[in-house]
Amino acid sequence: MDAIEVDERDSTWENHHPHFRVYLQERAGATFATSTTDLTGCDVLQAIDWAQRQTAGHADAVWALALVGRDGRALRGLTWLVGMDANDAPGDEHEVDLTTRMLGRAVSAIELPSADRWRP
Repeated sequence: MDAIEVDERDSTWENHHPHFRVYLQERAGATFATSTTDLTGCDVLQAIDWAQRQTAGHADAVWALALVGRDGRALRGLTWLVGMDANDAPGDEHEVDLTTRMLGRAVSAIELPSADRWRP
């Protein structure tokens, strides 16, 4: 990880209503069966809590969280926030680390304060 001090005034826009995509994936032989869900009306901690609740109790299930955005041509894309698509082969050491940590969360959830948990 690199930490670089920046001037907070260098951004030109903000979005207070993020759009997340959760990949819920369960091992199916050599690959993972995938289900995707878009989440709005929550912050990243609530999205993490929601994802963890969906895979709780499933030893072969993992989740990953992305921010949905659009590029300059209005094409939809994903910025991975936690994990990555489990069916993608890691392309470098960073992605190997992402995959290892994602698989580890299948047995040990991220602890969140009660105020940051998803509420139906």
